[in-house]
Amino acid sequence: MAVKTIKTGARFVKTAPDKIRILADLVKGKTINYALDQLAFAGKYAALPLSLVLKQARAQIKDQNLVEEDFKVAEMRVDEGPKLKRRRIRHQGRATAILKRMSHITIIMTDNEANNVKSKAQKAIEKPKQNGVA
Repeated sequence: MAVKTIKTGARFVKTAPDKIRILADLVKGKTINYALDQLAFAGKYAALPLSLVLKQARAQIKDQNLVEEDFKVAEMRVDEGPKLKRRRIRHQGRATAILKRMSHITIIMTDNEANNVKSKAQKAIEKPKQNGVA
């Protein structure tokens, strides 16, 4: 069978990428339902855009009449978007820059068959050959 992948994303999310990456590492390699549960109790504002993108991926899986439990988060990228540049007035007439950062979120979901094939290939590579020589 062919490997099924679902790619979703959100662009121009008004949260800094480093804040979202903390939560992205938390849900990488997990199923959709487990990842949504983790984000619901994370207690961080950055969990909201990530959960919205995961729900969007779940909707795409349902639209294609696939089984939701078969898919895991294979790759999650949080790239830096544009920055809004603002100024804050400081003492003695000086101004300092404030950068309001944005993010681009990309999530790639693959089915468990792809994960199983990949893990079997990695195990075969990692397993040393035994020639009887000690």
